[in-house]
Amino acid sequence: MASQVEEEGYSLAPDDQEYFKECVAIIDEHQIDIDEEQVLELLQITMRWPEESLQTLNHCGMVSNDYFTNSGFLNYEKWKRLYDYGFPSQLHNVLDLTPQLRSLNDKLYEVKGSHTCANFYMSKGSKTRRASFNPHHHDYHVIVKPIYGKCNWLIGEDMREIVPGHILILPAYTPHAVLQSEEPRLSLTLNVSS
Repeated sequence: MASQVEEEGYSLAPDDQEYFKECVAIIDEHQIDIDEEQVLELLQITMRWPEESLQTLNHCGMVSNDYFTNSGFLNYEKWKRLYDYGFPSQLHNVLDLTPQLRSLNDKLYEVKGSHTCANFYMSKGSKTRRASFNPHHHDYHVIVKPIYGKCNWLIGEDMREIVPGHILILPAYTPHAVLQSEEPRLSLTLNVSS
């Protein structure tokens, strides 16, 4: 598949370079065929989505999850309204959702020796809604694989358009944020810290 790996300007520790090359190759070569309709269908399995497994970012940059029932499971229709308004959502721990995602987790398990924490970030797209959290960083390395849709990222002080076919490497403590996403998008983010 030979994706474009976006990591200019940021270096990984020498001990991490071979490990990351192997993880990036696995993620890059692994086909993930899922579209917006399929993700929305999976979200209708309400018992799969307890509180804290799905979050939406409101216009002020605060996490909102007031679309859960009193028993703690997703009220899909209430969440879908926010999605249709253009608010982005984060779906936690998604590597169990489809055979392709489970296969990716199995391949990474052979390299990491542990299961991989991975999230979907999705948005219907909007010219007026916030696309992501404010610039932030993590204390672990992240690999981002766009599934569909393009968006503009702030990485450090650089702005880049990221599209499917790119693999984005965010070394630990690298400031980043999605600045703009005007079309439907889905990205898979994977915590691949060694």
